[in-house]
Amino acid sequence: MEVSSSTAPPAVSGSNERPTLEALLRNLGPDVVEVAAAPHGLDVAVAEPVIYDWTEPLTQAPGAVVLAVGVQSGTGQASRMLRDAGRAGAAAVVFKRSEEIGELAEDAAAVGVALLSVPEEMTWTQLYAFLLNASRFSAQESMGGGIAGVPLGDLFALANAIAGIVGGAVTIEDPSRRVLAYSTLGDQPIDGGRRLSILGRQVPDVPGMRTIYREMFAAPGVMTASGARLRKLLHMDDLRSRSAVAIRAGSQTIGSIWVVHDRDRLDEESERALAEAARIAVPHVIQAHAARDVERRMRAEMVLAVLEGRGSAEESAVRLGFAPAEPFWLLAFQSASAEPAMGELQRERLVDLVVVYCEAFGRSSAAVAIGNSVHVLLQGEGVGSRERLVRLAEQVRTHAERRLGMALLAAIGSTVETVQDVARVRREVENVLTVLRREPKGRTVAAADEVRSDVILLELRDLSVEHPSLMRGKLERVVAHDAEHGTSYVTTLRAFLDSFGDVAQASAQIAVHPNTFRYRMRRLVEIFDLDLASPEERLVTELQLRLLADDTSRRRS
Repeated sequence: MEVSSSTAPPAVSGSNERPTLEALLRNLGPDVVEVAAAPHGLDVAVAEPVIYDWTEPLTQAPGAVVLAVGVQSGTGQASRMLRDAGRAGAAAVVFKRSEEIGELAEDAAAVGVALLSVPEEMTWTQLYAFLLNASRFSAQESMGGGIAGVPLGDLFALANAIAGIVGGAVTIEDPSRRVLAYSTLGDQPIDGGRRLSILGRQVPDVPGMRTIYREMFAAPGVMTASGARLRKLLHMDDLRSRSAVAIRAGSQTIGSIWVVHDRDRLDEESERALAEAARIAVPHVIQAHAARDVERRMRAEMVLAVLEGRGSAEESAVRLGFAPAEPFWLLAFQSASAEPAMGELQRERLVDLVVVYCEAFGRSSAAVAIGNSVHVLLQGEGVGSRERLVRLAEQVRTHAERRLGMALLAAIGSTVETVQDVARVRREVENVLTVLRREPKGRTVAAADEVRSDVILLELRDLSVEHPSLMRGKLERVVAHDAEHGTSYVTTLRAFLDSFGDVAQASAQIAVHPNTFRYRMRRLVEIFDLDLASPEERLVTELQLRLLADDTSRRRS
């Protein structure tokens, strides 16, 4: 279970001052961001990242770093966005890198906003997370006291400290090859493998990679692989030599440190320093994991308290940054795959992606992943247009498929006025997801109002499971008779009701002659004493038929 919510970035440790754009760029590193224009230089204070929404004016955002989500450089929309950012007091705007990015430099200079670019393969989710991480430390402070002086749990500072002592470019990874932190010092050796790992937060799973990692985890100390061997084994042309060491807490492997270097291998002193760094890294990795896990568990509990309508729902909503007496909107995303539950990394990356896109739509948002679903709660002025929410859901679905390789279904619930009503709408969005799973036309996004009839039938089905007496009556005898005698009275009755009693249409629906259909209907009335002239009996019979068909298809699936 993974959870996240939109929060302001933490202040730099030991200071209330905001970092400068120069410090931010230094901490992100050249792998991540490039400067296309800086009309006021780099010594300007920056605040938290903000996601641009072209459908809404950008409100006052002094010092913000605005992410141009969905905006292409070289377009009129991009120029308009820069003007909006200038009026809002933003410090910088970030676009995806393209040949047209230079065309915006003059616009950026005119409005006094720095123009930055990131590689196309970097997701906005990753950039948002990197911006928050980069604000937590400065490279100079990280190097101030060597490895011993690194604040406990600050893995980015630790990576910089190791790079400064050992030499080369450092990444710190978990046992699943996920990049937890990387060094950002200048003049580091960079190759395609490191770049892909940083941008994707995950070491690429190319053929031969598992062999290298097995060797590293089996080595008693530092393992070195030459660039020539790596290029041959991994079938990647742009690879340099690497040294790596496992981080072990007792007998348990909790991560690894990797160093990219220009030489075939590190000198003896640097290898000893790297081995020592792995020992020193143990409490840092444990602390970083513990802090993240505790925060996620705490937020998970608060979001679930709201979704389940527990007694602490109002208090939890306040702690998550919501106003409990204002309207809420709930969206749910679910893997369209029939495969088992997502892995931890997939869940975490999906939650991050959902939160980043929802940040642009609401003043407050919080998301929690349970199994293959992610529920996200939104609140804020102007959120509640169904068209905007559908567009948001489509954006999340599209980017999840493009960036994470994950096909999603998306459900949009009704507006609820207070936090006490959220539990009701949670059941609603889950029913919408169930409807989408059975959608014969392959629809992937739906609002509750669009599939209200199907949702009500699902709720009635659940009610009939709790109260079997709702399925009792004359239809029960019809079903038993068909099962015993091989007749088709249930099919005939359903066609009659579906066609509003039009015999020609009903008989064509089940491919029998109209006279045969009339005969079957007469026998139905005679044998089972059906009173189809009664509106109440017709209504109950049709509802039972719908629930029966729904239950049969559910058991078949």
